Amino acid sequence: MFLSRLKLSRKQRLKKTQKSGRNNLGRITVRHKGKGHKKALRTINWEGSYNTSILIGTFYNPNQNTMLYQFIDSISLETFFQPAVSGVSFLNSLSKESSNYSLSRFLLSDFSIGDKCNNLGSKKINLKDQSIYSRSGGTCCTILQRYTWVKNYMLVELSSGEQKLFLNNEKAQRGSVLGHTSAYDTIKTAGRNRWLGKRPTVRGVSMNPIDHPHGGGEGKTSGGRPSVSPWGRLTKNVKTKKNKRSLWKIFHSRHNNK
Repeated sequence: MFLSRLKLSRKQRLKKTQKSGRNNLGRITVRHKGKGHKKALRTINWEGSYNTSILIGTFYNPNQNTMLYQFIDSISLETFFQPAVSGVSFLNSLSKESSNYSLSRFLLSDFSIGDKCNNLGSKKINLKDQSIYSRSGGTCCTILQRYTWVKNYMLVELSSGEQKLFLNNEKAQRGSVLGHTSAYDTIKTAGRNRWLGKRPTVRGVSMNPIDHPHGGGEGKTSGGRPSVSPWGRLTKNVKTKKNKRSLWKIFHSRHNNK
């Protein structure tokens, strides 16, 4: 797909303020963040109609390392963006027989087992029905079960490998996100890390005792204790997620009783 030559309008390009890991007092609350290249948010119109629009090219989205399809409405001459997908034809995925032909996102109940989807939303987290899961380049979700042990829920495997239950009226886009996964990128230079907004990291062993629990000692020491964070918390083989009475506990208890 060729790149679009139309420039972004002010409505489609929102300024993204850089917080650089600081709070409202200017103090560092998240380490190893700062600077970075300027980015602009692209506004995506999920309700765009494809009956009166024409695909005119693609645009790069720097926030998710993905590509965006750019459409122009033949009546109002307004342009809007949709996330580019791979694995399926974007235009063929919009079934005219479906009632959602004017939308690019479909209900989970319209998917079958094994289908790939992206830009999955969750009304439990965001009532505005915005996409939350699988938005980065090369990621997708997989439908595992349509009829689960909980009514009106579907079992979906996320790109991280975690399996979650979603309501069947949640919306998602077909296919996987078009783009490369940044996990396989080679940084090559320290300067590129600064472009990405990453500040240098210093090992705790090379610090002084006042700066890190691993610091100090004569010569090159290995810390002399289990690996901990600068605040003394264990960092290896420790679970950090607290899941109170989740649906997964219901799932395991029911299967263990059988």
